[in-house]
Amino acid sequence: MPRWVIPVVMGLLLATGLFLSDSWAWLGALMLLAVSAFLAWLLALSWPMLTTGGRLARALVVGAVLGLAALKALGKL
Repeated sequence: MPRWVIPVVMGLLLATGLFLSDSWAWLGALMLLAVSAFLAWLLALSWPMLTTGGRLARALVVGAVLGLAALKALGKL
């Protein structure tokens, strides 16, 4: 698999997850959950090598995407 596939797929999932609304909002929330799961996996892999600030920043990004998924699932986004 080419190296560009994963970033492109994650970007498409993020953009599509944010843009889906109305009756498709649940699918957008699932797409955002997939992106947050991938980011959490990357965080877990890089955890031993990160400084405290890096850990905090990456954990905040994972939390922000999870928050967006929750808002999307509740129909507030």
